Formats: sequence, C-alpha cells, structure tokens
Amino acid sequence: MKRLFVSLFALVLTVMTAWGAQKDTLRILAIGNSFSWNAVEQNLSAIALADGKCAIIGNMYIGGCSLERHWKNAQTDNDDYSYRKINQYDVKTSFKNYTLEKALADEPWDIVTFQQASHFSGFPDTYEPYLGELIEYVRARVPAGTQLWWHQTWAYATTSTHKAFPDYDKDQDKMYAMIMAASAKACKEHKLPVIPCGTTMQNLRGTFVGDNVTKDGFHLNPLGCYAAACTWYQTLFGESVVGNAFRPQYVSEEEVEAAQKSAAAAVKKPFKVSKIK
Repeated sequence: MKRLFVSLFALVLTVMTAWGAQKDTLRILAIGNSFSWNAVEQNLSAIALADGKCAIIGNMYIGGCSLERHWKNAQTDNDDYSYRKINQYDVKTSFKNYTLEKALADEPWDIVTFQQASHFSGFPDTYEPYLGELIEYVRARVPAGTQLWWHQTWAYATTSTHKAFPDYDKDQDKMYAMIMAASAKACKEHKLPVIPCGTTMQNLRGTFVGDNVTKDGFHLNPLGCYAAACTWYQTLFGESVVGNAFRPQYVSEEEVEAAQKSAAAAVKKPFKVSKIK
C-alpha cells in the first residue's frame, strides 16, 4: 500500500509539473521564409532556456515567400510549406506538405508573426491587401488572446549581389530607411507591435562588428542569427537579453555583448538606429 501511495504521488507530481511547464510556455508561430528561419530556428529556444523560460516555436517556411504568396496559399489551402517546430526542450522536428490552417490548429498559439519578403520589405504597396487579409484569416483560426506581431526584416550588406538590391540603388542606408517607413506604416495601420530585427542589424553594424552580420549579403551568419534571436527574446518575453548566459558556437564573448546590446537598444527604439557603446 505504501509503495502504491508513493507511485501515485510521483505520478501526480509528474503530471502537475508537466502541466505547469505547459502553462508557462510561450507558443510562437512565424509565418515567414528564410528570414524567419534565421531569426527563430537557430538560437531563440536556447536563449529562453538559459533564462529559465520555455518556448514552443513553429516556423512556416517557404524560401523568399511574400505576403501575397502567403495569402494565396491560405485561400487555396496550399501545402507548399515546410513546418519546422522546436519544442520546449529545444528539440527540432520538420514536416513537409503543411498548410497554414493545419499549423494554426497545431498549438494554442500565444503569438503569430507576419513579415514581408526581404526584396519587397521597403515597398508598402506590396503589403496590401495581403497583410490585412492574412490578419483576418489568422484571427479566425487562433484563440481570442493570441497576439499578432510584425517581424521587421533587415537591409542587405553593402556588397550584396542580391538581384533586388538595385531596387534600393544598392544603398544599405536607403534600404534600411525604406524598410523602416514601410514597416512602421503597416504596424500603425494594423495595430501590430514590432520585432525590430532590421534595426538590431543596423545597430550591430555600427559596432566593431561592422557589416559582418550576413553570410551571403542577405541571409544572416551565426552572429546575425544570434542577434535576431536576442531581439525576438527581449521583445516577446519582455525580459532583458543583456547578460543572458547562452553563447552560440562561432560567436565570441565580445560579439555576444554587442549583439545583446544592439537588440536591447532596438527594442527601445524600433525604427531608429542607436549608437552602441
């Protein structure tokens, strides 16, 4: 009888612990592309765990996917997505042939994010009516308390050979300014809070790091991915990332400090570059 009581107590304790972990877990779904892959799939979970937090992260991925394509996929229930999911223990699984509707139903998401394809990010006329339609589509399929956020993308490297860079006169500062104007407009019109990764990258580029946050002129390198994840963490969890103990491979302690400070400054001033000391 004593052994049975101990076993039952252990089972109840296990269930209560699991329930508590689920209750305190932040569930985040990104409707994105390779830029959300850079931002949420590399370090975000590890940063949260280092601070005693839990996250379940989903990324609906199609390379280079625009708001227009996301909306068309939603209308036709298109299963072109790769659904990448990271559980609360930082274990990643990937599923092919997913639809937006299926992903939205997979978890009681606390946060769903939108973004524009990088090449269109500075052109507000490419956002509508697709963003507004997507917001309505998502709202009808998630819990009433789900927060909708805007993921602000970043300007290309000054040496980028991306075929869309000439649309910004191959000028990083001009591209950044156009992204800020377009994303600020979208956030204001749809009352979306912003995850300011674009400003984080400009802040970081102003440090000793220089223009070394990408690996190919537009996708982020390990440092850039870490800085983006820092931005998501401080923005969505509401906790300062400065001093977080997690340091990814290939990123130095000095770079970690610069990335954390750049992200923290961007969260305070999402649409304006800050000088990082």
